[in-house]
Amino acid sequence: MARRIKRVAVVRCAGGPAPDDRCEYGCLGCGACVDVCRKDAVKLNQNGVAQVNRDNCMGCGLCAKACPQGIIDLVPRDQRILELCSNHDAGATARKDCHASCIACGACERVCTCDGIHVSDNLARINLENCISCGMCASKCPRGVIHDVYGIIAAGL
Repeated sequence: MARRIKRVAVVRCAGGPAPDDRCEYGCLGCGACVDVCRKDAVKLNQNGVAQVNRDNCMGCGLCAKACPQGIIDLVPRDQRILELCSNHDAGATARKDCHASCIACGACERVCTCDGIHVSDNLARINLENCISCGMCASKCPRGVIHDVYGIIAAGL
C-alpha cells in the first residue's frame, strides 16, 4: 500500500521580478531550498522566486530549514487555500515593495464564514484548523495574495 504524504511545502512569497519587485521579507532567490530538495520539487520560477511542485514534494521540510528568510512552511497537503506573502509592512509600503503583497485591507477576513483567516501585524494568515478551503477569501483578495493552489479561484488576478 502506498504511503500518503500528509504535508507539503509552501513558499510564503509570490514576489515579483528580481531584484526590482522584492520586499525585504520575501524570497531572495538564493536557491538554498532548491539545492537541498531531494525530489526536485523546488525550482526558481521566471521571477527568481522559489516555487514548490506539490506533486513532487514529499513534505520532508529540508527546504524550510534551508530558507534563510524562513518563509517556507509545511502545510497539510489537502489545504487548498494559502496566503503567499510574508511582508509585515503597512499597506502603502507593502504595495510599493511588491506587486503581490498583502496590504492588510481585511477583505479576506470580512468574507470568511468559519473564522479561518485573520489579519494581524499587517498580514493575512489562514487558521488551518478552521479553514474549510471554500475560497471566499481568495475571491475577495484585491492583490491575489490569497491563492487557490489549483488555480480555480481568482485565476484571473
